[in-house]
Amino acid sequence: MKPLGTIVVLAAFGTLTALAQKDTPLSEGVVVTLAAVSRNESLLRGGIGPNKWTGRGTVVVEPLARVTESGEWSSLPCSAKTQRNCLKFEHDYLSKPHAYTVVSADGKGATVDAKPTTLTECFDYSGVGTYSGEAIKNSAIGATSPEIFGDSESPRRLSDEDALAIRTLLGRQLVPKKLDSTKGMRVLSVNLEERKFYVLQRAFADVPDGERLALIFGIGVVEPQRFHLLYWKQNTEDEDERVVGTIHLKSGRDFLVTVVSDPEGHRYHVYGIRDGKLTLVYAGGGSSC
Repeated sequence: MKPLGTIVVLAAFGTLTALAQKDTPLSEGVVVTLAAVSRNESLLRGGIGPNKWTGRGTVVVEPLARVTESGEWSSLPCSAKTQRNCLKFEHDYLSKPHAYTVVSADGKGATVDAKPTTLTECFDYSGVGTYSGEAIKNSAIGATSPEIFGDSESPRRLSDEDALAIRTLLGRQLVPKKLDSTKGMRVLSVNLEERKFYVLQRAFADVPDGERLALIFGIGVVEPQRFHLLYWKQNTEDEDERVVGTIHLKSGRDFLVTVVSDPEGHRYHVYGIRDGKLTLVYAGGGSSC
C-alpha cells in the first residue's frame, strides 16, 4: 500500500492536517461499523477503469472503518497494514452475512444485506449484497446501527454555469503550474458543519477515450475573485479519488467519505472539521497488493 502523500495547504481555515488512524478498538460510547456501498462496481474494487454498473437491487459492499457517536474513527481489525488479525476477522466477521442501514443521503434508510465474503491475497474483502426499502442511485454509506446518525446532505453536482465560474477561477491559479486543464472536471458542493466546500474531481471515467489528462481531486472554498484550495491530491498520474458520500452524526459532526484507487489497490479517506479546520481524519481500509 502506498504511503499517504504530502498534503498541500494553500490557506483558508488553517492547515489541513492528517490525523493518524487508530488501529486499536475505540471505547468511547456507541461504536458502529461502516460499509461503503455502490452500484458502480469499479468504485470499490480497486480499479480505475471504466464505470460498470450492477443490476437493479444489487450492490458492491465493503466494510471501511468504525466510528463512535462523538466522531472518533478507527480502522477495522484487518487491512494490508494490520495483517496479523486478518484470519480472525475473516472467521468472525467476513464469513457471516450482515445487514447495514444506509445513513448517507443517497438511499437513506435502505437496508443492505451483505453476503458472506472471503479475504483475497491482496486483503480485499469487498463483496456483493442486495438492497431494499429505498433506491440507491450511485453510492452510499451503510452502518451496522443507524441510531447515532441524522440526516445528511448529499454532495450536489453544480450546474454547468456555476461549475464554469469555478473552473475559470481555478484555471487562472493552477494552469499550467499544477493542472493541464479543467476539461471534464466535475465540481460538487458539500456542506460540512454549516460550511460550504467545493470538491473538484476528475476521475479515470471522466477522461474521454484517447486523451491523457491528470486525475484530479481537490477541496476548496470560493472567495472574492479566487478559489481558495485547501487540499490537492498530489498523485495525478495513476491515483483516482472519488466521492462515496457524506454522513451526519447527531452529535453535530459531518464527514465526507472518498475512495482512493491506484494500480496496487484502494483505501478510504474521511474528511471532517477538527478545531475549526478541514482535516483528513481517517485514511485506511481497502486493499493492497
